[in-house]
Amino acid sequence: MKISITTLGCKVNQAESAYIEGALREKGHEIVASADNPDACIINTCTVTAKSDYQSRQMIRRAVKSGARVIATGCYAQLRPEELLKIQGIDFIVGNSQKDKLHEYLYKLSPENIKTKNQKPDKKHSVVVRSPETPMMLGPYFSNRARAFLKIQDGCNFSCSYCTVPMARGKSRSLNPEEVLKAAEKFNADGYKEIVLTGIHIGSYGLDLDPESSLLEIVGKTANAYPLLRIRLSSIEPREFKKDFLSLIKQEHICPHLHIPLQSGSDKILKAMNRGYSRKFFRGLVNDIVSELPDISIGTDIIVGFPGESEKDFNETTRLLEELPLSYVHVFPYSKRSGTRAAALPGQVNKEVKKGRVNDLLTIGKKKKNDYVIKQLGKRLNVIVEGKGTTEGFYRVISDNYIRPLVRADNLVSGQRLMIEAVSYINGELISTPVKA
Repeated sequence: MKISITTLGCKVNQAESAYIEGALREKGHEIVASADNPDACIINTCTVTAKSDYQSRQMIRRAVKSGARVIATGCYAQLRPEELLKIQGIDFIVGNSQKDKLHEYLYKLSPENIKTKNQKPDKKHSVVVRSPETPMMLGPYFSNRARAFLKIQDGCNFSCSYCTVPMARGKSRSLNPEEVLKAAEKFNADGYKEIVLTGIHIGSYGLDLDPESSLLEIVGKTANAYPLLRIRLSSIEPREFKKDFLSLIKQEHICPHLHIPLQSGSDKILKAMNRGYSRKFFRGLVNDIVSELPDISIGTDIIVGFPGESEKDFNETTRLLEELPLSYVHVFPYSKRSGTRAAALPGQVNKEVKKGRVNDLLTIGKKKKNDYVIKQLGKRLNVIVEGKGTTEGFYRVISDNYIRPLVRADNLVSGQRLMIEAVSYINGELISTPVKA
């Protein structure tokens, strides 16, 4: 069958879609773009916010309208299958724990089993949502991306009051270290120059294993086994960052880029979120890292408009962001999620107030990003080619410190690793040239 895969949400979903694609290609299916008249569409959904719910439904309806058979999977399918059942034309709703069995549901939708579009699978079996706590395992991997995403962990044992992820993903569980190294070996053999270690909560990696391991340990083992592979951490919680990571960054085993979510700069709101740290702790952590590695890129996440967030609370967040040496900020309006403690809290913030606060922080984030990018002028950057730019003669690349300059060059290849020098900053773009060997 000709199959398209649409992915919404986080890097974990992106990694899982690559494993889905690899498994389907191994079964003989042809993977095509959604615009290329597929026989079936797989929509890997997200439910972290109301907006991601809407985008997931929109993608599903678009797939149904195309005339293809449609399977919805991912976190939205896991948590709210009853909402997706309202969409006419959807064939299967498959939870996270059954992603590795999508080929079985596609078989049921194959032309020899279903003769017409109007013939539907048995309604009793069209929703397949079970406990998300399946064991971690690897499968075939296929992606056109220049970098490989290696999911080493799934689930979360935290209980942030706004988050549905533990319900959608289950408790934290880790990929066996031998399997991590096996995957790294395969990615290295396939020519990838960077792997992104990803998971729902990678800082808890290894705590469920016997013998117990840790993120620091598996990163060290991977770096020692494949020293030419660039390793990037997708995201790490503030209290789980270990100073020993800085040594690995200095040795160029880990990219000089960290994503450490803050969520709020108000101690009152952090406590209501059940985040487990204070603004003082976060400020100290970021400043300590930058004092040791002045050129490192540190990004963060912020949720604005959390229930009870006053103007004073928001101003505390604003001031903290302005003070911190960050390179970018991701900003999200608080989204009420059913089943979470935050949904029942008093003081829900007006939508327009949230919108204004988001815009204020986006302005700060834009300045932080511009300032950091401009600081790269005259420096040499270690980059991987992602593809051709929109302007003839330029390529888009990603640096180890997580910026995307344009490189003026001829005949570069996606996935190629090289050194460049940043020479100018024009209309918000960092322009660079390859460094001659």
